[in-house]
Amino acid sequence: MRLPGTAAYTAITLPLLLAGCSTPPADESSTPPRTEAASPSRSAESSAAPSSRASESPVPGTGVVGTVVHFSAGEVVVKVVIVEDNPTTRSFIAMLPMTLEFSDYGSKEKVATPTGEWDFADAEGLNPEAGDLFSYMPWGNLGFFYNAEGNTFSNDLTKIGESEDIVQIKLLDGQQVTIAVAG
Repeated sequence: MRLPGTAAYTAITLPLLLAGCSTPPADESSTPPRTEAASPSRSAESSAAPSSRASESPVPGTGVVGTVVHFSAGEVVVKVVIVEDNPTTRSFIAMLPMTLEFSDYGSKEKVATPTGEWDFADAEGLNPEAGDLFSYMPWGNLGFFYNAEGNTFSNDLTKIGESEDIVQIKLLDGQQVTIAVAG
């Protein structure tokens, strides 16, 4: 037995059903656009902390790991190899070139404060080792550990790179240091 209007119903709904099962054209992505979830900034405790704006960072996946950065002050050169590809590292690279004055902190670190903005999204902590180049989130500074004895893991530290030039790191104290990607 045939129901009235069944052929018309099938003629209308069949193309719609088939369209829903097809793949998108080559120029369209089947993946919905990514949106970043808002999360509280870890640096909210300090009024002097820089803001986190991902739009100022280089695009993820640009291959920053392995990039060599030189910290130069006269005859002193510290060679750093970027070992992390994260928003913090990419925001550091986006600040370059720059010149900063480094000072000693706690007889373990040489630190300076860049004027650029850090992106601490998804920042992981760090168990520091001598030679680590890092950013300290609450103060927004940049630093090297030259003596990590007694230090433990901290969520406020984000690793950027590594250097084997420990003696040269110690010589950065009080110096105007030019920081640039080696070229």
